[in-house]
Amino acid sequence: MGNEHLLSVFTALLISIILGYYYSTDDNFLNARPEARSFILAVGVPILTHSLVVAAYRSIWHPLAKYPGPWWATLTDWYSVYHIIKGDRHIDFYRLHERYGKIVRFGPDRISIRSAAALKDIYSVSSNVKRSKVYASTAHFFGGTPSSNTTPDMKEHAFRRRVNVRALNPTNIKAMEEQILKNIRYFCDHLMDANKEEWSSPRNMSELVGYLVSDIMGDITFSKSWEVQQKPDNRDILTSLPQAVAGIHLVGYMPGIVTFKLDKIFFRTLVAGINRFTGLSASIFQWRFAQKGCNDFFSALLQAKDEKTGKGFSTNQLVSEAGLLTIAGSDTTVTATTGVFFYLVNYSTSLSRLEKEIRSSFSGVEEIRIGPQLASCHYLLACIEESLRMSPPVGSTLMREVLPGGLTVDGDWFPPGTDLAVPHYALHHDESYFPKSFLFKPERWLSGSPRDRKSSTIDSTAASAFTAFGTGRTSCIGKYLAYQEISLVVARTVWLFDMRLQPGSTLGQGSKSMGPGRERKKEFQTWDKFVSIHNGPMVQFKRREL
Repeated sequence: MGNEHLLSVFTALLISIILGYYYSTDDNFLNARPEARSFILAVGVPILTHSLVVAAYRSIWHPLAKYPGPWWATLTDWYSVYHIIKGDRHIDFYRLHERYGKIVRFGPDRISIRSAAALKDIYSVSSNVKRSKVYASTAHFFGGTPSSNTTPDMKEHAFRRRVNVRALNPTNIKAMEEQILKNIRYFCDHLMDANKEEWSSPRNMSELVGYLVSDIMGDITFSKSWEVQQKPDNRDILTSLPQAVAGIHLVGYMPGIVTFKLDKIFFRTLVAGINRFTGLSASIFQWRFAQKGCNDFFSALLQAKDEKTGKGFSTNQLVSEAGLLTIAGSDTTVTATTGVFFYLVNYSTSLSRLEKEIRSSFSGVEEIRIGPQLASCHYLLACIEESLRMSPPVGSTLMREVLPGGLTVDGDWFPPGTDLAVPHYALHHDESYFPKSFLFKPERWLSGSPRDRKSSTIDSTAASAFTAFGTGRTSCIGKYLAYQEISLVVARTVWLFDMRLQPGSTLGQGSKSMGPGRERKKEFQTWDKFVSIHNGPMVQFKRREL
């Protein structure tokens, strides 16, 4: 910020004079060994001076000082690092906005705004913003090359996004339906124990859905099944990916962690996850690049050419995109699908209504395919939307940096250099948009009477605050694919099986012992590492009587 440097210099001189005078008259200092005195004067005084100047500026004179927030968040981004490690950023944003109101300062240059209007003002195509420097850490770990989802260059982002949108269009997805169904059939075939007709052994749905979605994405993205469902030795990817994302995100908020090699000392687990992830992305690319005649999403990237320059993706760009597709295509869908199962087994009335809809809409499980018939199951869509509202896969924020000229957001003007964002989980639980926001209520997404199946639209005010898959420039290009995958998995499972929460199991639920914000029994508990980590619920299945 413009005046920060001048003010820092003036204040530093003043404090240095005061400290110099103090030490020159202090007996203990004068009697200290010469090398100790030299160290204090050469190192200690400048560090202390700088720290005091920065603290004073950020808390008193900074352009964002008028906005409320935790006192130590105004001084340092270690506040965000702490909550990334803790995995509760989504809950923390909710608490902050409940305490301080619509606008919260959660970092020296960072502002969170909980309002539907802010979604449009910050993330629309015409907004005077670019991606925050927070995302620069992705390039650091991928040979200096950001992915399409993290590049600050809007022209490059637009080109890459166009390519990905073409690859993920409904026609291509429909053409790959059999590869998707192949994996879902395996999933359903193994929900029951062999030679057992009663309730199955309890299944950890976070794990099973994770295996399933990983295999689907391997097949349709790279023409290479991970065989995670079949082979336990291949399941390390499911733990290393979230850890890698957490590590990359953490470094984005505090780049000094890498600069001063603190990651190798204090964050070894995260570093190990990053190394496995980047290594996996490179190996995926190398394997896929050597294949011929594959029909998958990565084919579009290999064939893509810029319309103006004729240039295609570089090797580093392809490796970076491979990493993005690995994360974006799996983690978010796993959380969304698992969340639907959690809420259905914890809300029996909703489960019963969905069973009636699915079982009356299809005469056989193989009829459940992508198309108008599945799309007509409005209560299924309502359950998916409500689960996404309750437990959004990306629960915290997508940061944007204000460009020169500033930006007005929901009536407030913010200067250049400010990082702005809307907190997803906090917005989804704002009572002004979603009354009884912690109650799973799919009916809120249906218009008219409970029997009205012609539409599935929520009140426009509430709909404007729904951002599970982002909005504007942040909208997820894989949204259509995700909805089809979730719909197919849930519909086929419900058509084939009765299901129930394992008696006595609490895995996936909240409890008071888990701390503030996690006390609600019927809320699916996730740990926000930018993408979400979760465990449970434990569900039992029984083949339904036909």
